[in-house]
Amino acid sequence: MKNILKIEGYELLSQKIYGILKAKIVKGSLKQGSKLSECKIAKLMGISRTPVREAIRELSVNGFAKMNTNHGAVVTSLSHNDLIEAYQIRGVLEGFSARLASKKIRREEIRELESITKQMTIYAYKNDVLGFSEMDAEFHDLIVSICGNKRLVQIHNNLNEHVHKFRIKSLSVTGRLKSSLNEHLKIAEAIKKKDSEQADKLSQIHMNDVLSNILTLMNKEKYKNEDTKN
Repeated sequence: MKNILKIEGYELLSQKIYGILKAKIVKGSLKQGSKLSECKIAKLMGISRTPVREAIRELSVNGFAKMNTNHGAVVTSLSHNDLIEAYQIRGVLEGFSARLASKKIRREEIRELESITKQMTIYAYKNDVLGFSEMDAEFHDLIVSICGNKRLVQIHNNLNEHVHKFRIKSLSVTGRLKSSLNEHLKIAEAIKKKDSEQADKLSQIHMNDVLSNILTLMNKEKYKNEDTKN
């Protein structure tokens, strides 16, 4: 019995470390390409290296870190192709979620959706990128949760975490907040009308627009860095 309790405790510790490290990666505190040193992390947290090693291994499995034979683990860098693939999947996923939600949504969920879009409108006109981003996430989370498909929710959450910081960058583009608000309002209206085909179509268009903004920003940053070097 003692051994079983010890194993459970260890598993909880590695999961806690995983959560802390993943949050830092998602928020950008641990930047792309940063080395994840078992020794340093264990020392900072005042724990042994074993649960840290397990946490880093799980980060690798979920795509947040990359294991290098000679250099240990590093935070995964997302290329243009990685982002395109992620948003291609997100587009299909969001469209499918909106299609299902249109058929299943209940009166109280419609009220919740309306409450979220009202908050998004306030943040958009205040030009509050972070506030809008939080409501943006709640909007899509609600639609996915209405579907009632646990696997779909898991895939959706994992993809969102990978592209979180890029989505915030996209919303920082001049005029993007209001255009994004308009896209969300159209999606919400289609879902409320139970127009599943239109909800699917609009959701995929929205994801394509998000990706287009992110890639435009990445290209601008790339050229700016090249000009600085020259």
